Amino acid sequence: MQIIPMSSTIHTIAAADRAFGAATLNSITAPVEEEQKTGTFLDALTGLWNQAAEAQAQKSEDMMNIMLGDTESLETVQMNIAKAEISTELLVNIKNAVVDAYNEIMRMSI
Repeated sequence: MQIIPMSSTIHTIAAADRAFGAATLNSITAPVEEEQKTGTFLDALTGLWNQAAEAQAQKSEDMMNIMLGDTESLETVQMNIAKAEISTELLVNIKNAVVDAYNEIMRMSI
């Protein structure tokens, strides 16, 4: 999972990038490229949704392989299950924050 910086002053968290294999230390300390600045909030949400869906698909495949006895590394399976749970929890928390923000905007008097 890659965390997309919203401005040049905000950088990704090195531990999160290392855990998900998204970036190297050099890319974290480097200035933000122009390509990343042009991404929209919808693009970030769509990417997050796709990553959560991929993690869930991998989790399902790993669970099927465990039931069939075709797995070699239980550590990898456990990591994939944790990734799927974390990405789903993150997606739900972001959805809740967006809904709360929308409700707050709707309550504002004009």
